Amino acid sequence: MMLSSSLKKLFVYYSTMLVILLCAANVGTVGLALEQEEQDFCNRLLDVRITGDKLSLYADQAPLQSILQRMADLGIKIRIDPRLNPKISASFKDRDIQEGLDSILKSFSYVMIWGSIEGPPGPIVKLAEIQVFRPGNKELMKPLVARSGLAIARNPGDGSLFVKDEILLRLMPGMTLLEFKRLLRQIRGRVVVRNADMGIYKIRLSENSDVTSLLKQIRKHPGIAKAEPNYAYPISTPFKISTPNIFTFDSYNIPKPQGAAPVAILDTGLAPDSDLKDFVLASLDALNPDEFISDPFGHGTQMALIAAGVVKPCGIKTDSETQIPIIPIRVFDDNGFTSNFNIMESIDFALNNGARVMSLSWGSETRSAFLENALDYASSKNVIIVAAAGNKPTGKPVYPAAYSSVIGVSALEPGGKAWENSNYGSFVMLYAPGFATLPVGYKGDPGAYAGTSISTAFVANSIANYLSRNPEATNQEVFNALAKKFGKYSATN
Repeated sequence: MMLSSSLKKLFVYYSTMLVILLCAANVGTVGLALEQEEQDFCNRLLDVRITGDKLSLYADQAPLQSILQRMADLGIKIRIDPRLNPKISASFKDRDIQEGLDSILKSFSYVMIWGSIEGPPGPIVKLAEIQVFRPGNKELMKPLVARSGLAIARNPGDGSLFVKDEILLRLMPGMTLLEFKRLLRQIRGRVVVRNADMGIYKIRLSENSDVTSLLKQIRKHPGIAKAEPNYAYPISTPFKISTPNIFTFDSYNIPKPQGAAPVAILDTGLAPDSDLKDFVLASLDALNPDEFISDPFGHGTQMALIAAGVVKPCGIKTDSETQIPIIPIRVFDDNGFTSNFNIMESIDFALNNGARVMSLSWGSETRSAFLENALDYASSKNVIIVAAAGNKPTGKPVYPAAYSSVIGVSALEPGGKAWENSNYGSFVMLYAPGFATLPVGYKGDPGAYAGTSISTAFVANSIANYLSRNPEATNQEVFNALAKKFGKYSATN
């Protein structure tokens, strides 16, 4: 009996070692360290990867919809009968997608819809949608509920935030489709989407990838012009003025907009009950384009009211200027984060819907060449961009306010002097009124608020008013008009 027990222990030991060796053996030698990634694949309870037209899956009693949610994270639209969610156990690598889906969806009917993304040159064919249903019950399918927020990671080196397991790439002219596909296989990446105007690809990597190390390798590839993390930014938190009755807010009867130069507001969205429906020229939820725009924070609605001219900052005559049409765009998720690619897609939407001004009441100290290029592109299309300098008086540049194509705005107190919490520096072009009483709160009750966010939205409204009266005005003429209006507050004085 002792011999039998020992043999059993040896068998278990060597079996375990064999599994580990098999997991470690499938390592590509392409100049990128994949050993840890392969080991992780063996250790996780659920791992889903798609590279090209190959599917890898490890699932140990994982709900079907959890598996499909991982596929949705890779940019595949999922529609499924919500009642279908059996536990799935499977383990395979680099299997043809249809063959892999057959093995886990054998009890149901399913449809795969393929699409393509323009490649360098030629199309990259990709799986665009999976539909799962019981035979004869296709009408019961619903879109799989999207995740509530971006997965955010922090670079321990410089403190910058980025979307976990995502990178952005721009290719060199002459990079072939074959070379690009080979690179994607090497980094185990999948093209999720391409921004045509910027020529930037969003690539989804394997779960828990070391983005910082991987980018160091990718940047050495002769076919890569630029590679960055998909940088992320938090929404700016406004200051609530706690002193009671510092301002009063008259009940407002909102007139219809008269201006002709729309302002795009890239922020936390717009509340459905904001009473601004007559002002909205177009709207977008950049994270969930199929959904109606909403605002879980209230910040975007606050900025929309100011940019539209419905609410005036303290000290501004209520009858000054006219009301302006707006293009509210929700770029921040439920946790208050946005990403470079969401911003780029929002810029495209704003341009396609006729925006003349763009209001960005947020920022961070992270500088991104891709975001700078995107804003330069918008500026080249005669869009004037304003952004908040920040509510911390550090003197450090805050982006996007500090980009050359953007007007950086700081805040004034009601008495006309610079607000003590407003950031400053050579990148600040204007100081504008930054206190307002708002009928919508930031994650709370209505009341009096302060911040460079308010100043930014007000400057955007002022620019739109000028352009509505002077539609052929050049950017320089707009800057001259701003200097005349806000000159005594300018950073150069």
